[in-house]
Amino acid sequence: MKIRGSLMSKYLVLILTALLLWPIIPAMFYLPGYMFSDHPMYRPEEITRMWQQEAVNLDGAGKDRIDTRLRELNEDYPSAEIFWVDPSGRTNADSDLSGDIPKQWTYLDILSIRAQDHNQETLVLTSLIGNDPKQGFMVMRLPESHILDAEMSLSGNLPLIFLFLMICGSFFMLSWLFFIKLRKRLVRLQSAMTVNGLKEIPNEVPIIKEDEIGELEGSFNRMVKELKESQKREREEEELRKQLISTISHDLRTPLTVIRQHVHTVRKNPASSQGQFSLSVIEHKLDDISNLMDNLLSYTLLSAGKYPMHKQPIDIVEEVRNRVAQWYPVFEAKEFEVLVELPDQTLLWDADPLWFNRILDNVFQNVVRHAGAGRYIGIQMIDRQKQLMLVIHDKGPGFGNESPEKGAGIGLSIVSMMAREMDMQWEVKSDENGSAFYIWKSSCY
Repeated sequence: MKIRGSLMSKYLVLILTALLLWPIIPAMFYLPGYMFSDHPMYRPEEITRMWQQEAVNLDGAGKDRIDTRLRELNEDYPSAEIFWVDPSGRTNADSDLSGDIPKQWTYLDILSIRAQDHNQETLVLTSLIGNDPKQGFMVMRLPESHILDAEMSLSGNLPLIFLFLMICGSFFMLSWLFFIKLRKRLVRLQSAMTVNGLKEIPNEVPIIKEDEIGELEGSFNRMVKELKESQKREREEEELRKQLISTISHDLRTPLTVIRQHVHTVRKNPASSQGQFSLSVIEHKLDDISNLMDNLLSYTLLSAGKYPMHKQPIDIVEEVRNRVAQWYPVFEAKEFEVLVELPDQTLLWDADPLWFNRILDNVFQNVVRHAGAGRYIGIQMIDRQKQLMLVIHDKGPGFGNESPEKGAGIGLSIVSMMAREMDMQWEVKSDENGSAFYIWKSSCY
């Protein structure tokens, strides 16, 4: 997930926008009036400090020096009325003054000029020269249009208040929409998770955006897929168990029926040739039942993951050659033609030797039981698509045809599970000319 499209980045942008709006709102209102005004604008606190400092700097100055300095200040502030009153009460100014400025000051005139300090239409600044009343005082008057806070007061401007409220409302509206959309997506995901039955699996949800909730939706979809695959496997395993139980029941019932019939024959005349033949049939069927029980036990342990496995590098060629030698008397007794073509060099596979021999035993047993009519078995190591494979093939009727003896298919199920646990691959090809069992390992030494 990209940080750029995440919910965290969107929320941070929203918060930063709100924080930036606080200084921007007054600037949006004040800046145009300050920049596009046709006359200079002054801050009252700055110009007050300046005027008081000028009065202090003129301490002990004579009339000429005071007149010169006020003339210079009048050039800096052309819109202001600047004059000073000497100790005798006479007005001194370099330019014409308003008519309300007396030429000779009295006590009432001083009170009147002091009262103008509270007049909102004019800024009046008065300061004692050198902070000494005996040296006189100096006065500056500025119209309210030149004062910044006089023209642009927040409390006195409804447009600024309206703009502020409008931007705040927009921020709250955007925040509300942001969380409403967030809540809708969470509610939709919650609804998808809600199912009525215990065996029901929720449906997948569409991923709208690649953000944190999108990742949550993706995880939910993966969980749904895994649940559906698990449910599918459970159904397949259930069907396999039912089929397995049915087939095992048949495979047990068939030899038991045969045994029961031959037991009846043996009871009549056990010493006769027919009785001896019946005993050999009974022995053969008991071996089949024993093998079926062994396979059933192995299948159960493998399914439960309790069949011990110890993988190690083994020489597959040597293992196959030894196993064929052990089975050779069985093949010879069944009058099988045995063809063994194995390389002389060592071929190491990482496998459990007992498990691998069990795979060979099950394959050999299937050949003996189901392909006896062909009386042939071939064991070869071939190179197919640059991959060494062990091939065991016969000339029986194939899986598509009936064999004299039917099996429950547990043998191949055991082969499949053991091969999978040892990271091996296998396949069986069958037609009317026989069957071929292939097994190989992708990585070998």
